[in-house]
Amino acid sequence: MAKIPGKKISREQAAKDQQAGAFAQKLQAEGRVTEAAQILEQLAKRHPNEPSIIFNLGLCRMGQLNHGEARKHMERACKFPQTPADTHAILAVCCMALQDLDAAEKQLDIAFKKNPNSSRAIRVKAELLNIAGKPAEGADLIKPLVEKDLSDGQNVATFAKCCRACDRREEAVVVLEKAAAIESNNDEGRAAILYELAAEYEKLGKYDEAWQAGAEANSLRPSHHTIENWENWIDQRIEAFSAECLASLPRSRRDGSGLVFIVGMPRSGTTLVEQIIASHPQAEGIGERQIISAAARELTVITSPDQTQLQKLDTFSAAGVDRVARAALSELKSAGHDAPVIVDKLMQNFLHAGVIELILPGAKIIHCMRDPRDTCTSCFMQHFPGPENQAYSRSLDTLAHYYRQYQRIMRHWKEVLKTPILDVRYEDIVADKRAQAERLIDFVGLDWDDACLDSHKSNRTVVTLSVDQVRKPMYTSSMGRWQRFERHLGPIADLG
Repeated sequence: MAKIPGKKISREQAAKDQQAGAFAQKLQAEGRVTEAAQILEQLAKRHPNEPSIIFNLGLCRMGQLNHGEARKHMERACKFPQTPADTHAILAVCCMALQDLDAAEKQLDIAFKKNPNSSRAIRVKAELLNIAGKPAEGADLIKPLVEKDLSDGQNVATFAKCCRACDRREEAVVVLEKAAAIESNNDEGRAAILYELAAEYEKLGKYDEAWQAGAEANSLRPSHHTIENWENWIDQRIEAFSAECLASLPRSRRDGSGLVFIVGMPRSGTTLVEQIIASHPQAEGIGERQIISAAARELTVITSPDQTQLQKLDTFSAAGVDRVARAALSELKSAGHDAPVIVDKLMQNFLHAGVIELILPGAKIIHCMRDPRDTCTSCFMQHFPGPENQAYSRSLDTLAHYYRQYQRIMRHWKEVLKTPILDVRYEDIVADKRAQAERLIDFVGLDWDDACLDSHKSNRTVVTLSVDQVRKPMYTSSMGRWQRFERHLGPIADLG
């Protein structure tokens, strides 16, 4: 490990740091990226020029879906001599997640110059082509890798996604079934194959086989989400932002007018709503940013076991809240190019509505809703990338419990907040897109523009699990989806 200039690290400390680095990598391999990141942050302070620490910290931030921070770390890692092609490909993934496709393309060009045969770079390029609306090119690019090695689950899954987007599903099914028949020691790779196979079986009407594939995929991915911890967290959040506490908490002096936050459960229509608003010439959609969650961590994340969220909030003065607000507002404005209306669709911001009210007065919230059985069925069958991302969705019991807690905290926000919250139902948009689109545009404070009706024709970059859906006209096939799997749903069926 490199030493900090001017500071001497003892042999004993260096040995401890080596052990800590190895332990952090073990935690990463187990999917415990938040714990790994905490160790790596401390190591990075003592070894700021050690490429492996910077790289692994970047991977942890990606696992936490904090792609802005991940990009910074990966950019630093790419400046070191002898940086491998794969690191540039991983940086390209960060750029794609932040909707910067030009930067992603540049990093992939560098990767291919260093290693034209990099499997990771080829896969990321195929993903980029799919996002850019060229799925057939993506499928053709990665197909030779898949034909050569069916055991690489990530490559097979990427090939299947590209095929699905360009009506080559039969080809995808053949490859997926062959790959699923191969024994694999890589649980994450096998899970990726099974999620895609579940989607294809469902399309073919093989609902029991689809559910079986999805359930096996979830079983292969460890989850550290627990019902007890989650309910305790929600209890603390509601206590910290009670009506009484909100009346006494300091507020920012910043102006959040024009900022719109789309919240809700995954698979509830958030991408569709963002696309409708962002199709307006005076609105800018910035995708899913960790800006508010970062502010929430600073204001409310406890620093000791005996501290509560309320106690942490009480440590902030008006000046402290204003400092957090200033940083968040600057990032939001920059990401949205100072558009009159800027839309952030990080769904989990439903957890941080109270923080939004504290730091961005004048902001608005759009709450996307959908039949809870459809929402949860879609979550269970969906491959959410990252070890900690929506980890509750891998078990029917934790998924049903999570949904009920989401409903509980949304009811709380509506009771105690002054921030305007507009409920929008996915089924209502499908039934009458124009009426709901007009309602959305009026709520965000813009005059109507017909471009909002043709949101599926927009050329704007969409980096989301719904990328293949937002390019198509409205359809009703996903409504009542839960009924195809009714006998498997268990506690999910009781949410209706």
